Amino acid sequence: MRVIGTSVRRKIAAIAAASAVSAAPLGLVAVFGSGVGHDRDTIGTFPAVENMNECAENILYIAGPEQETTVPAVTAIPVPEAEPEQSVEPEEVTVPDINYRLTLNMNDTSEDLSVYTVHSGKVAEEHLGRGNGPEYISLPGGGQVRNCTDIPAEDVEYESTVASGLSVGQYSDEPQILIMHTHTSESYEPYDKDWYDASYTSRSLSPDNSVVAVGEAIAEQLAGAGISVIHDCTVYDVPYTGAYTRSLDSVVGLLSEYPSIKAVFDVHRDAIEYADGTRVSAVSEINGRKAAQFMMICAADDGNYDVPDFIDNFHFACEIQQEAEKLYPTLTRPVLFQYCQYNQQVSKGALLIEVGSHGNSIDQAVYTGELIGKTLVSLFTGKAPAEPEAVPTLARVPLYFLDRIV
Repeated sequence: MRVIGTSVRRKIAAIAAASAVSAAPLGLVAVFGSGVGHDRDTIGTFPAVENMNECAENILYIAGPEQETTVPAVTAIPVPEAEPEQSVEPEEVTVPDINYRLTLNMNDTSEDLSVYTVHSGKVAEEHLGRGNGPEYISLPGGGQVRNCTDIPAEDVEYESTVASGLSVGQYSDEPQILIMHTHTSESYEPYDKDWYDASYTSRSLSPDNSVVAVGEAIAEQLAGAGISVIHDCTVYDVPYTGAYTRSLDSVVGLLSEYPSIKAVFDVHRDAIEYADGTRVSAVSEINGRKAAQFMMICAADDGNYDVPDFIDNFHFACEIQQEAEKLYPTLTRPVLFQYCQYNQQVSKGALLIEVGSHGNSIDQAVYTGELIGKTLVSLFTGKAPAEPEAVPTLARVPLYFLDRIV
């Protein structure tokens, strides 16, 4: 692994201690079917087994007409007629319905954002394209990495081509993916517009307005493909200070309870703003719809952050980045590779995903969640997502906002 291979590989004591806790994992056949979670859960089933005993009718050899001969005739010994073969019907295979999505701690708070009507500042719609400069490294399959570390660019470029080796199974009764939100209340504009009301803090405890809705969209795509996923909707950022400590405790506990989890995605919302107060709505047009651009943050370790598997996480981030750009060109912003932690020390496959900015609409962000989910399904299964159906742009906009748009 060149220079990066010499990086510190230390396990933090808290993780080691948590891993030693004896906890009997609960199979998702029981847990996922228990009615816990959201009423929009996707149900996955196995395909029916075909009857493999059916075959073409046997064709027997038929003798030709008798020929004259001087050889004395031999009396034929009668052969008893063979009993007709009895067709054996295969035993009926019953495949249990498995709910491949477990939603934890979804709250029922709702918030009417239509009350925020003051035009305090501007929202500028922009597409954040490729970066220029020595810190930007282009990936062979599309997209870029922004290298904000002291690791030489040539070493980062080499590592970006290394396969992660992370394998996620389908149709398992054990969870494979964990989605959570350290800053659970990060939210979006209620609809696509060119202004914002400064009295709205871009934070909401309503799952329909926040990053929780984005996580639900990702989880729905994974579960629909038979990839077992846990979506933790616990509010960790009230109060804001200490959010990462609280989310770390929860993630460590979930990984101890469900050691089958292969990847952890902490889904956030970015905040992009100019000095004059103009907020940016970072968008890309995908299949005729506006989608919020997303960016992954991958922690690096120079010996001060206790992220022992950071290079494995980097390999994984580069795979996701390239798969997303292959399927949905221009959807991503460069992977931010920098010295930090962001709880990515918990396991391999741990990444932070920033979906959109506080200038983007909730509709744009949820659509991107759907595209991220499809990207992950394609990466994990090798099957490209189906062609999208024609969906009206305003399909997800609440009714009380329509009069402001049309």
